[in-house]
Amino acid sequence: MPEDPRLTLTGVVKSYGAVKAIRHADFELRPGQVHALVGENGAGKSTLIKIISGATAPDAGTLSYDGQPVSITSTVDAIALGIATVYQEPQLFGELTVAENVFMGREIVTRGRVDWPAQNERVVGLLASLDLPAKLTTATVGDLSVATQQQVSIAKALAGKCGILILDEPSAILTDAEIEVLFGIIRRLADDGVAIIYISHRLDEVVKIADQVTVMRDGSTIGTYPV
Repeated sequence: MPEDPRLTLTGVVKSYGAVKAIRHADFELRPGQVHALVGENGAGKSTLIKIISGATAPDAGTLSYDGQPVSITSTVDAIALGIATVYQEPQLFGELTVAENVFMGREIVTRGRVDWPAQNERVVGLLASLDLPAKLTTATVGDLSVATQQQVSIAKALAGKCGILILDEPSAILTDAEIEVLFGIIRRLADDGVAIIYISHRLDEVVKIADQVTVMRDGSTIGTYPV
């Protein structure tokens, strides 16, 4: 039996002035599923992701998380629900360490001070889950390859409560070998029950990594299909 949806969007609409970015969108995401979102530039993919991640609010429509109606009006709301986003370009501070980046804004504090050993220990575990060595915990992010920085971004997403991981064109800056590493990570996360939204314009990748695909055209979701 397939699990109940983790996220459901129904009748979502979003306009920017006279421009209808989303005319009508329905979307359903299940735990342990890699769900691709595809469509031409301007189809509405980015706007739909901004709504799910809390970067913008819909003008109409309903959202539910684990069967309960929710209102996502900010990225704080999305993160609190367990929705994390990894963008094409890593959103990290190059002059800080991996551990400092992972816990930026949500530091582990003990008796009024940042508990660096506790943070580092947690990051070692996160890195191990992504097949990355423990020594990266104290490495400066700016010294790492772009592919490793992206894996650090995923570790950062997983450091909180992560029920949904959004990957926005994650392969655009990676080599073929690095993409295979990324796919291995995605499969393991899905096996652990994380629901993954994968945005890509590369259909060969979608066929390789996704379970379901939703197609958008002219601001509307026109269908969801098994890959």
